[in-house]
This record gives sequence, C-alpha cells and structure tokens, in this order.
Amino acid sequence: MERDEQQSPAVKLPRGAKRRARTRADLLSAARNVFAARGFHDATISEITDAAGVGVGTFYLHFHDKDAIFSALVEDGMGALRGRILAEIRAHARPTLPVVLRVILRAAYEQRELFRVALMGGIANRRFQARDVLVQVFAQFLDHAPDLAPFSADDSLLLARLLAGIILQSVTWWFEQDEPGADLMAEHVLSVMQHGFPAALFDVPLPPSFFALDELA
Repeated sequence: MERDEQQSPAVKLPRGAKRRARTRADLLSAARNVFAARGFHDATISEITDAAGVGVGTFYLHFHDKDAIFSALVEDGMGALRGRILAEIRAHARPTLPVVLRVILRAAYEQRELFRVALMGGIANRRFQARDVLVQVFAQFLDHAPDLAPFSADDSLLLARLLAGIILQSVTWWFEQDEPGADLMAEHVLSVMQHGFPAALFDVPLPPSFFALDELA
C-alpha cells in the first residue's frame, strides 16, 4: 500500500490572534526597556503602555499586573536565550569549555539588558531563574564531559554553579560599562581558569597595614 505523503496544511492564526500576539510582544518589548531603565519597583504600567503605544486597558487584556508581565518577560527571554545557547554549542564539532564560555558570553553581552531586568527585578525567584538557566547549560555540558579530573562527577553541579557565577559577574560588570566586550572578557576568564590565582595569595600573609583602622572605612 502506498504511503500517504500528503502533508497537513500549515495552521494559520486568525487575524485577531495575530494582532493579539503582536500586541503582547510589543508590551513585553516595552516592559523590557522600562524595567531596564527604571527598575522593577519604580516602573509603572502606564510607562509600559505609553512605550508600547497602547492603552492601559489593553495591558490588562494580556497581563494581570506588573508582576505578571515581569515574570513573562524573564521566562520568555531566558527560555529563548537558553535555546539559542544550546543550539550554538551543538553546532560546534568540538564544544570544549572555551567554546561554551564564548558562546554564553556573546549571547549574554547581547542580552545584558534582559539580565539587568532579571537580576535587578523585584521578584526573587526570577533573579534565581537567570542564574539557573546558566547552571543548567553548564551542568549539561559537564555531564557529557569525558573527564573532570581532578574533580569527580559528584562535583559537577558545584562546578556548574561556579561557572554560572563567573558569567553573572561578567554580565553585571556590563551594567555599568560595555568594555571589555564578550570575546575579550572570555579571554580574561579563560586565562584565570587556566593559570589560576597568583600563588602568593595562598602563601604570603597580608601586611600589617591591611589591618590599620584608618583603612577599614
């Protein structure tokens, strides 16, 4: 019997649904800019609707309140970022740690306003969500690494958290200045990882002047 190769026709959204989706996207884009500029607590719904070019009533057709649009913004943005990072890593023939770091830092540099919103926002679990996305990516990479010596497989989650912390500190640096860019930042980070901290920090005690009262202000 011949196999039926006829494909189902693509599902087309009704015009109203397209318009609704477009309005929601406009509100999220506006919210991202307003939250990044004003912070979660100082941003208002009217500022978001003004930036999106819609009325306040339209806002409430899509989101229950400011917390709801903030949550949607972080969830959608971080989900898309995670998908992009994983896709770019998998596109490499040999995804080593330097490759993974560069991919993540480039994506984070481009999306630093999203991180600003997530990390400086008013909902604690959304701040953790930004961190957890990075932890998941690094954990997935380390789970497939052929060798973690001198560490064991039990250390992989700790390593993933430490790597995520490095990325988050790099991103927060970019909140105030744009340089160094992603590639140079990756080189700095990789250099520290490969060469370690100066040996003197582990063996040579601090001078007495460090403990002087006039330096503890």
